Amino acid sequence: MQTQFRAFTIEFLKKLLPVILCLFLSISGYSQDEWPGYDELNVEMHIPDLGTIEIPVAIKGQEAYIPVVELFNFLKIKNEETADGIKGFIINPDSSFVINPAGNRIIYKNQDLQLKEDDFIRSATTLYLKSDLFGDIFGLNTDFSFRSLSVKLETDKELPVIKEMRLKKLRQNLKQVKGVIEPDTSIARTNPFFKGGSLDWGVVTTQQSDFENDNRLSLGLGTMFLGGETNLMLNYSTRVPFDSRNQFYQWRYINNDSKLFKQVTAGRIFTRATSSLFAPVSGVQVSNSPFQNRRSFGTYVLNDYTEPRWTVELYVNNILIEFTQADASGFYSFDVPLMYGNTAVRLKFYGPYGQERIEERFINVPYNFVPKNELEYTLSAGIVENDDLDQFSRVNFNYGLSNSITIGGGAEYLSGVTSGEVMPFINSSIRFATNFLFSGEYMYGVKSEGLLSYRTPGNIQVDLNYIRYDEDQTAINFNYLEERKLSFSAPIRTKNFSLFSRFSVNQIIMPSTEFTTAQLLLSGAIFGISTNLTTYGIYNDRVKNPTVYSSLSQSYRLPHNFLFSPQVQYDFSRNQFNNVILELERPVFDKGFVNVAYENNMLRDAHIFEIGLRYAFNFAQTSVTSRLGNRNNSFVQSARGSLLLDDNTGYVIANNRTAMSRAALSIIPFLDYNSNGKRDPMEPAVRGMEIKNTSGRLTYNEDETVLRITELQPYIDMILEVDQNSLDNIAWKVKNEKIKVHTLPNQFQEIEVPVEVLGEVSGMVYFKENESLKGIGRISVNVIDENGNIAAEFLTEGDGYFTYLGLKPGNYTARIDQKQLEALNFKSSGEQAFNIELTEYGDIVDDLEFVLQKDQ
Repeated sequence: MQTQFRAFTIEFLKKLLPVILCLFLSISGYSQDEWPGYDELNVEMHIPDLGTIEIPVAIKGQEAYIPVVELFNFLKIKNEETADGIKGFIINPDSSFVINPAGNRIIYKNQDLQLKEDDFIRSATTLYLKSDLFGDIFGLNTDFSFRSLSVKLETDKELPVIKEMRLKKLRQNLKQVKGVIEPDTSIARTNPFFKGGSLDWGVVTTQQSDFENDNRLSLGLGTMFLGGETNLMLNYSTRVPFDSRNQFYQWRYINNDSKLFKQVTAGRIFTRATSSLFAPVSGVQVSNSPFQNRRSFGTYVLNDYTEPRWTVELYVNNILIEFTQADASGFYSFDVPLMYGNTAVRLKFYGPYGQERIEERFINVPYNFVPKNELEYTLSAGIVENDDLDQFSRVNFNYGLSNSITIGGGAEYLSGVTSGEVMPFINSSIRFATNFLFSGEYMYGVKSEGLLSYRTPGNIQVDLNYIRYDEDQTAINFNYLEERKLSFSAPIRTKNFSLFSRFSVNQIIMPSTEFTTAQLLLSGAIFGISTNLTTYGIYNDRVKNPTVYSSLSQSYRLPHNFLFSPQVQYDFSRNQFNNVILELERPVFDKGFVNVAYENNMLRDAHIFEIGLRYAFNFAQTSVTSRLGNRNNSFVQSARGSLLLDDNTGYVIANNRTAMSRAALSIIPFLDYNSNGKRDPMEPAVRGMEIKNTSGRLTYNEDETVLRITELQPYIDMILEVDQNSLDNIAWKVKNEKIKVHTLPNQFQEIEVPVEVLGEVSGMVYFKENESLKGIGRISVNVIDENGNIAAEFLTEGDGYFTYLGLKPGNYTARIDQKQLEALNFKSSGEQAFNIELTEYGDIVDDLEFVLQKDQ
């Protein structure tokens, strides 16, 4: 059997061998006559600090040849083609070169270098130079890898393209520091007459055994009315009579482009009054101070106490800057950035169980700087909603002598002040050096004040504050004569702990007594345990011995997600414990928390046991708390949330956080068939488009054709960057990927994102010689639209193939670039007309062919 198979194989090969030999000889002869002795293909070139590009190369044997003009053009090396070859220079004119393939020579830096026949390849369109010559002659080391078909370029020279990229990056960084935004397009701001926006709601019910029950309801409505932001807040309690001073109403118009009136507020106003006001002020406030924050030049330390583990949000000029959580004792600290212009600081406090309503505090930062040669003013006038309905007004001006010195003045008026209803004042803020700040103010007949602050590069800060009150003044509702304050704070960091430390002394001089308080605070993490140790000292010259006591609070993270928080207070003057609190908390049900606590108050002989549960639904934050004690039992239930109306699409969103005075966006991508930038009835929405970088909270509708971003800060310029790769079809193209929008509160701003449907054209360019056709590379193909404009321009690949994706629907004409034809002494078979049709997924035309030949 094996013998027969062997004989059959030999006989078969004898008959097939002549056929194979003839076929091989015919192919070889055809190749030698018709095809060049090299291959052209596109490979990747890796360049440090630039990345990877695609570049054509010619492969001949085991050598790689790189196109001179294409490489020099990419590296931004000066070059031009002349009758004597390629001329130019590298980096500076002293390093000039001439590449003359006709004379087999390269002249570089006045050195004449001879070339061999195999050192270069000259095709009809391109001059290729052997890859190792770029390094040997010009210092551009190009290492070609046959295994990966890639080129790596390395050089010690600072090439023009790298220098240009570095300078461009520096300019971009400088623009970012200055706040310069360069979007692809901007959404024009609109001021609607009326636009419904958001509704905040909150309910807290309390039942007590020994006291009257309490039911509280809060409703907040945020709208746009008469082109301005309108906020209404209603607070109701069954234990407190309905009073207008407990309600909030405000209309505010912001326009930073206006020179005279940038901010106009009506309703409840923030007065920055020096006089003691124990009721809100309703009136009008006008200012030319821009609402947006300007460059920060320093920080001001702000720290205080609230309830343990409450969330504290810091707002500067109504813009959320930072948030933190108070430690186990309720201590929190912020570095408030000092901005040019008014720095209005507001704090919001959120209780972890929802048992308390949101509190807001307005704080006057003592430093007020205005840019050089700028004048800013604020005028306020209204009625104080106290029993006497006192009239109030205040006007102040600030002028920047330099960027580090600001002077100001004005007057304050309050009816009912017996020491003088009109109170003029002058003030100044000075920055001596980078870390020295001084603020001073004198108000006639009321007080004079000075504050000096110094902060080292190591964040050690010393504050000295002195206030002297006029003994006959009645504007400020206490009888102080002097106030002296000293505060020293410094970070303490070692391998095992990181603490914030502060020592402060405050002395108050009254007509008949002196009162001094001191505090030493240490707050931070010790061996990973959140710890707060605060010692208080209180001394009155009428009392023989001072009162000294300390409070220690810690939080321990235990296994199985338990959080244990003990707190103890000890009175050194009485040698006894005043209070002990033990609390245990654990997350449950994915978004819930359960807590158990015990408190023993020795001063009041009170024992309290507490158990609570809070849960965050998507539409509301809820909590239930029970407190059982030997003096009183209480039960508290609470819920709060918000509703947002997207009137652009008729959709209502429920949220578990406040929505009033927040901005929101509705982003609707659509296929822009007619390229007019507007959504027409026949143009469908696009699914699944994503945004690269955004703040706020992002959600989609059910079919993912509408993106909604909520919880945004109002009155800021933000950039929406569309992720082009998130679109399902390669033929879909977002024209403007970076969209600038100025956010407005209490509404959904509709942003339509047009997505163009582009077509693709492809084909071949052949060179005809001796009645045979072969593909030719590096030929320039132009696509002309109906108006005679060039819609696209591209080069063919090494085998003559070309493709281009990016043509809008319409009629086009493709032709070979006439200047290149004349330079090569070629003629073309003629132009070709084609049509890109309007389809949802993009049209493809792939049958274009051009034939080139020598022009006799």
